[in-house]
Amino acid sequence: MDDDPTTGGASEQEGLAIARDALRAAAAARDLLLAQVREANEKLLLAALRAQDAADAADAARVAIEESEERFRSLVTTAAAVVWHASADGRVRVEPESWWRFTGTTPRESADYPAWGWLDNLHPSDRERVRSAWNDSVAASSAYATDHRLRRGDGSYAWVASRAVPIPSTGPTREWIGTMTDVSDRVRMETARDQFIGILGHDLRSPLSAVKMAAHLLEHGGPGQRTAELAARISRSSRRMEAMIESLLLFARARLGGGIPITRRACTLGRLCADQVAEAREAHPGRAIGCATSGDLDGEWDPDRLEQVLSNLITNAVAHGEDPISVAVHGEGDLVTLTVQNHGPPIRQSLLPTLFEPYHGDERSKGLGLGLYIVCEIVRAHGGVITVRSEAGEGTLFTVALPRRAPDQGPGAG
Repeated sequence: MDDDPTTGGASEQEGLAIARDALRAAAAARDLLLAQVREANEKLLLAALRAQDAADAADAARVAIEESEERFRSLVTTAAAVVWHASADGRVRVEPESWWRFTGTTPRESADYPAWGWLDNLHPSDRERVRSAWNDSVAASSAYATDHRLRRGDGSYAWVASRAVPIPSTGPTREWIGTMTDVSDRVRMETARDQFIGILGHDLRSPLSAVKMAAHLLEHGGPGQRTAELAARISRSSRRMEAMIESLLLFARARLGGGIPITRRACTLGRLCADQVAEAREAHPGRAIGCATSGDLDGEWDPDRLEQVLSNLITNAVAHGEDPISVAVHGEGDLVTLTVQNHGPPIRQSLLPTLFEPYHGDERSKGLGLGLYIVCEIVRAHGGVITVRSEAGEGTLFTVALPRRAPDQGPGAG
């Protein structure tokens, strides 16, 4: 039986509809897949960009850390006398170059101190104390700090501040980095300061006691006590204390105020010299103190300050030298030269470079240690220079060279 044309047409249309639906579904699936692929690609690209940014940041951080570490090590190497490292368990390894530069030796093992050969260069009195302090710091993973003496290449000992920190500062220690910094000047100044305070207290106590005793006698003394003698004792003691106080004030001005102030006026250095030598002869009868003058000795100086220079130099020669003591002044050209020479044992050569520094000087001195420093500052304030030469057989010679006028007051100035 033949198919119904109407029925066949309907079946064909249904098939076409199904096909169209299938095509639409396929297209939708394709679009969804493409969208998913695009989204995945975008996320992958974004992740790649973030990873690159993170890598760049990590590289920048690494470079910054390396630069900071290099700067830190350069700073440590520059500032410290000796640089050293240690393992987590505290085995010290000194940096060979800085160690050699400071001590003149090569780090080595020691029979007395196995794995602690660097201790051989410490002062014997400091070794056990240093090793104990270091062991305590390693055990506690805490910062290490101690001062000790370290032998230099010339055999002398320098005071060093030894410091070390654990790395990292928190958590298990991986290593230590440490330094030894030369603090000899600081220790020397602190020691000299303590000595200075002790000397000042001692020296002031003596004249003060004399003043108190004389005052007591004046108040309660019997009729046989001579008032003039007690008054003279008080006057002498007061002058001694006044001189010490004046030295302290001059020292403070020189150190804190940019030098000792001077007031120039016309004067003759020959007359000043003769007067100071005459006073020294009266104060030290029996000593051979001579004075010689020559040339043009007129100039513009501060006579009060130059009297201090002459008095200090002559007193120093009398106290530490032997006769004859020769004071001479010679003027020629724009300079006037003053010399004070005494005989006897020379000043130790190692003291000469620091002779004019405060608290330094001849080890025979029992005073405040400011006299020659003040002399030097007064001479410098006048634009002059002072030098010293001390040799066996020749004695000690101080030479002061003074310009006649201030640099801007030469002939024709103004």
